[in-house]
Formats: sequence, C-alpha cells, structure tokens
Amino acid sequence: MTHKHNPDEIHQLATDTIRHLNSGQVIVHLDNVVKELVENALDAKATSIEVKLVENGLTSLSVKDNGVGIRADDRPNMAKRYHTSKLLCFEDLIRVTSYGFR
Repeated sequence: MTHKHNPDEIHQLATDTIRHLNSGQVIVHLDNVVKELVENALDAKATSIEVKLVENGLTSLSVKDNGVGIRADDRPNMAKRYHTSKLLCFEDLIRVTSYGFR
C-alpha cells in the first residue's frame, strides 16, 4: 500500500512501521552527529554547509546551511523519536532517496 504525505511535514510513524524499523540507533560519537546533520542539510537541498566546532565540539557544535529549512509548525516534533518527514510507512523505504533512510 502506498501512502502519500507532505514531504515537508514531520509526523509520527504508524505503530506497525515503527515495529519494522530499527529505531534503537544511538549516536554516541561527535563525528556521527556531524554526519547526520550534514546529511539532513543535503536532504534539504543545501548547496552550502558550514560546520563549526568549539573546543573540538566539547563546548558547542553548529551546522548552518542554505537548505529549505524546517517549518515553524514542525519544530516541536523535529527531535521526537519515531517522527520523520522522510517516509510515512515501511513500504516507502523502497522509494526513499534521502540520506536519512539509506
């Protein structure tokens, strides 16, 4: 079954989709954090990405890009577990071209 959704909208995945995905991934190294943030920028069509680390990332890390950005309405959901704008159901993984689910 194919589901359509607004690709700009962050939403919670359905329970059956959550069961199929390995959402137990934990990012424990700074290089993984930077990689994930750069991939998010690329998925947002950024052509310029600036990464800044203060004290090798111990004090702060920032990523600035010129991608399409996140809608204000989606900000409350952007860091919640099982929330994404990249797919709606497990079957969508067949067609995903973003870095987020490769």
